[in-house]
Amino acid sequence: MSELINNNQKRKELLKHMILQLHEGKAAEAVKQQLIRLMGKVPYGVVVEAEQELISEGLPAQEVLKLCDIHGQALKGVVDLSEARQAPPGHPVHTFKQENVALGNEIDAAQNLLLQIDNSDDTADVSDAWMQLHRHFNNLADVDKHYRRKENLLFPYLEKYEITGPPTVMWGKDDEAREFLKGAMETLAAAKSITGGEAKAAAEMVLKPALNALDEMIYKEEEILFPMCLDTLTELEWYEIYRQSDEIGYCLFDPQDEWEPSGVEIPEPAEQADGKIRLQTGSFSLEELTAI
Repeated sequence: MSELINNNQKRKELLKHMILQLHEGKAAEAVKQQLIRLMGKVPYGVVVEAEQELISEGLPAQEVLKLCDIHGQALKGVVDLSEARQAPPGHPVHTFKQENVALGNEIDAAQNLLLQIDNSDDTADVSDAWMQLHRHFNNLADVDKHYRRKENLLFPYLEKYEITGPPTVMWGKDDEAREFLKGAMETLAAAKSITGGEAKAAAEMVLKPALNALDEMIYKEEEILFPMCLDTLTELEWYEIYRQSDEIGYCLFDPQDEWEPSGVEIPEPAEQADGKIRLQTGSFSLEELTAI
């Protein structure tokens, strides 16, 4: 047993086997308990390699996408982050993580309001809580900038290193979250006055799935994606992501810290700022801001 626990190749093969068990219908909690019993903790790199290899060996990416949340349930609390590197303030990963903190606060606030609605009488007027929910979901819609920086700036570097499976699956989950959010916003905007019974039905159908999708993505980023990326990308590649991030903008967080990679020569950017002014929502020229 000790050889199994300490050998990453065997861990990976066992994890692949267990992921396939999930696809065959085995309950996530049963697989999770089996993982804990046989491996204790699973290094985050092993999780990425197992998923990548399964897709390379013929498991359709769409199948992985469909059961991605079940994978997350089985792995939650099992992934070993003890060796994960930490990003300093200003680094793109630090910014992503601060955005996740802000998103998590909005999710918590929305879930508390949904709990109030769940505890209300079906005939009660819950319009005030509904309007507060609308404000929180409006804030959560800002996640699109977070996702676009990840997809357009970070994922291309993973593909450069031939890490294609996890980004493909994660981009698909991003799109699902966007669709859930769109439906939630439409539902919230459709009613100014609403009863507890009506709100509960809408919450189960639309609002709770949207919050769950966002929360699951935070977990996948924090425990799998970001630790793996910090191990993979070079300092200059991170600097290029840092330099381009202003063009897309930020989500519920305004990074104030400047960051430069250490121990490497930074190339001179071509028209780095070109007269643009940096704001949380993106970079704009003085003329653009004046026009606004």
